[in-house]
Amino acid sequence: MTTPNLPAPDSAYVVGEKFAREHTAATVKDTIANPARAGLDKAVDGWGQFRRKQAVTWADHFDGQTSLRNRADLIKAASGHCSAFMGYNWDVPPSKWVVAPFDTALGPTKRAVVDPATNGIVLKAGGLWRVDVHATMSGYTMNQTIIPIISPPYFTVVTTYNPILPQYNIEIVNADGTLYTARRFHAVANMSFEQSGLGGVNYPQSSAFSHTFVLDNMPTEDDPAAPNHWKTVRLGIAYTPVNNGTFNSAYCSIRGGTRLSSMIASRWARNVENINYRPEVPAGGTLG
Repeated sequence: MTTPNLPAPDSAYVVGEKFAREHTAATVKDTIANPARAGLDKAVDGWGQFRRKQAVTWADHFDGQTSLRNRADLIKAASGHCSAFMGYNWDVPPSKWVVAPFDTALGPTKRAVVDPATNGIVLKAGGLWRVDVHATMSGYTMNQTIIPIISPPYFTVVTTYNPILPQYNIEIVNADGTLYTARRFHAVANMSFEQSGLGGVNYPQSSAFSHTFVLDNMPTEDDPAAPNHWKTVRLGIAYTPVNNGTFNSAYCSIRGGTRLSSMIASRWARNVENINYRPEVPAGGTLG
């Protein structure tokens, strides 16, 4: 572009002028590389997210008890027993209760079986039962806040990461799908808020909890009416994002495998007394 007898446009390259002297090898490299670097950073972030998504597939199944699945003789003295784990890792939608699929048996069973159709353990005898659950979640809340600035493009976006707030329900369900008894647990993540990176929040957090309850006597397993009396143990899960930005999104997964997931039902006694389930009770006043 030429401008005969007129001043050169702003930022135009003019041989011998100061503009040319201000360019160094470093500034030229930045001018060329910065657009590509921004695209590369975006691609790296996308690849990291892709890797996290791919974790929601097959889970680690290594455990020596898998070879004992048919060894009922080893638990002959037990009144009832069943152990299960999740065969896969799963994504969890935000602010929605879902059932964690404990679909794979571990070791021998007695008076209880894993039922993949209901994602839990079916109890086939009355008495005193205890359920122990080990669950592992990881996830984060991404908050993006728009902040005005005085120069183009007149705003900037600050991205920070918060933890998520998981909850768990151990539910004992009747054969008709109605709830028999339940226990809820809140697993608040012990992580700092408004982190600049994912490392401080997107870290697996394990929780262990239990529920002990009494079931009424049931017909023997070979009785045609028995299935109408069986109870199913399942784990309900949900999480709440911690939103504090202009735009927010959340991601969560629950981990499967024998190391990071477990549901064990153990029958402690045949006693069916003191069946008294009250999900809500009146206020008792102020302690102290």
